[in-house]
Amino acid sequence: MAPGSLSADQHRLLQRRLDEAGIGKAAARISRRPADEAQSPASHAQERLYFFEQLNPGSALYVVAGTLRMRGDLDVAALRESVRVLVERHEALRTGLRVDDAGEVVQFVHPPEAVTVDVPFAQVSEDVLWDEIRLACRRPFDLAGPCLLRPMLFQVAPDDWQLVLCVHHIVVDGWSLGILAGEFALVYAALRAGTKAALPPLTTRYVDFASWHRDHVSSGALTGQLAYWRERLAGVRPVELPADTAARQDRPFSGDVVPVTVPAELVAALRRIGDDEGATLYMVLATAWAIVLARWSGRRDVVWGTAIAGRTRTELEGLVGFFVNTLALRVDVPPAPGFRELLGRVRETCVGAYANQDLPFEQLVREIRPDRDGFSRSPIVRHMLVLHNTPRRVVEPPGVRMDVLPVHTGTAKFELEIELSPAEDGGLAGFAEFSTDVLTASSARRLVAAVLAVARAGVAEPTRPVWDLPLTETTAPTPGGTGAQVLDRWMAPVPIGVVGELFLSGVVAGQGFSGRPAVTAARFVPDPSGTGARLYATGDRARRTAEGLVELVDAPEPVAETAGASATGLPETVAPAAGTAVGPRTEAERRVAEIWAELLGIEAGFDVHEDFFDLGGHSLVAVRILHRIRAACQVELELADFFEAGTVANVAELVDAAAPARPVAAIPRLDRSRFRAPATPDVTKGENADD
Repeated sequence: MAPGSLSADQHRLLQRRLDEAGIGKAAARISRRPADEAQSPASHAQERLYFFEQLNPGSALYVVAGTLRMRGDLDVAALRESVRVLVERHEALRTGLRVDDAGEVVQFVHPPEAVTVDVPFAQVSEDVLWDEIRLACRRPFDLAGPCLLRPMLFQVAPDDWQLVLCVHHIVVDGWSLGILAGEFALVYAALRAGTKAALPPLTTRYVDFASWHRDHVSSGALTGQLAYWRERLAGVRPVELPADTAARQDRPFSGDVVPVTVPAELVAALRRIGDDEGATLYMVLATAWAIVLARWSGRRDVVWGTAIAGRTRTELEGLVGFFVNTLALRVDVPPAPGFRELLGRVRETCVGAYANQDLPFEQLVREIRPDRDGFSRSPIVRHMLVLHNTPRRVVEPPGVRMDVLPVHTGTAKFELEIELSPAEDGGLAGFAEFSTDVLTASSARRLVAAVLAVARAGVAEPTRPVWDLPLTETTAPTPGGTGAQVLDRWMAPVPIGVVGELFLSGVVAGQGFSGRPAVTAARFVPDPSGTGARLYATGDRARRTAEGLVELVDAPEPVAETAGASATGLPETVAPAAGTAVGPRTEAERRVAEIWAELLGIEAGFDVHEDFFDLGGHSLVAVRILHRIRAACQVELELADFFEAGTVANVAELVDAAAPARPVAAIPRLDRSRFRAPATPDVTKGENADD
């Protein structure tokens, strides 16, 4: 059975049985780190987010937020104590991150006694509630702070409350929010009853997992997975959707959402064809998604991402932390195959990705070194399709009705991300988050509608060529008269925003191209509306905008084209030019070059004008280089300026012009004894192996 065919409960049961039998990767337990150590290595995923924060300080892009809407007779004191118990129970919520003296990203856990949990309270009206929630959730976090959970309580009516939980993504994932919501309900109910919540002990800490996983990756255990991804993603280029002319391009990472609903009858049809082909519901949806990406971008070679929980070990199921990993799914979408045949290709792609899911996405990017578009967008994946296989449910305490609601912070990590979960009626419900510097809400809705239209048509006619499947539920008639038309290869009008060929109507062929009948026949074609008129095929690629205008777009690059390799092993486009390398010419260039050579692991003598990424650099090395430059040259450089400079020569100029660096305080070793109070019974403290 392909991964993803099991429900979450079935998957956990299967994994537990395998663990008990000593079968599979999860047989060996994760060893515990000393409880009193000052700091521990950050996980690979945490390093990536820490780097992003340094490059974009104050951004709310990685603020994860949700609300618990509670209706009934709420005990505010019990609510506040419940939040405190959760912060005490889960170390991740008391974890800070920073760069140590060696330039490594590390995490350190504050003791419960050192963390003050505050739950601010405000009474607001219904019409301003969500504005207040979004404003509160956009506030930046101090990643070194004692608590990366920021709770807030809003009262809308005497029996209507919203508990907002804002957490930085660097210490939680979506699964973690479900854990927190469920445990909050249990702890709150126990407090109201005057008892102690029977929470299962946590035998593993996130710092244990992060250290174990880093050792696992560096041990060479994932060499085979790295080889798989290198082959699978060779020459990969991210899909680029045509940007809307009306899209805002003044706010980096700005985003919005539109709701998505998949009817139950369509979900049932998708499941049927999936069962026939041995594919999961996600694979069937992903087939329609791949077709839309191909049709919208005008290229066959498409790649998108999906999120995988990363909790293949039973001891991680109840742990709050950042485990999620991104898988890059790449599929060729040629015009000829039908939906059923393409589904087989997508299934094969997904199964291969699931079998190689342990390699951190951050390491994959570092190893395959894809072309980068600045530092604002992912170099591989710019579009995501995520299907959660169980609906979010919360145990409701007596006297309170509780619902979990997502909060959108007005940001977007990708150009377009669709997230869906099972709905009570058998359908799917969720949202599409989109980047407002690329798409408008109307375009996002059209893309979502196109996925549903292709899915519906694909299951109805599974052998129909995929590039012939309609992108809308109903096809608009071809307009007649003089003007411009944008048509696909089957001479059908394309939806707004989709790239096609520009045809001009109302033209007179006359004698056509003198002496060139073949060219005349190819250029002057019958109007598909059946009027008897002829259209002139311009050969230009164009699309129609939401405003009704026609705009030309650049021709696509060849599909799956890969640069040749030079003798150095680098692509020809980035191989160093022949000739003598330009060495350091100033004291600043000498110091910077020495640091680069050491941290990049290259011999001295490289050209001071060579690009940082061409020399094998990546984001984490950049953080360490800046740390070393700070210590060696006593200057403060910004990460964004470093990337813009890009070469030893340019960075040396920044060093010469920079202001002196501010002193950095070392991480203090906490004296835990000063926080300890005399032992007294605590009815709120659950059973916890860490106590």
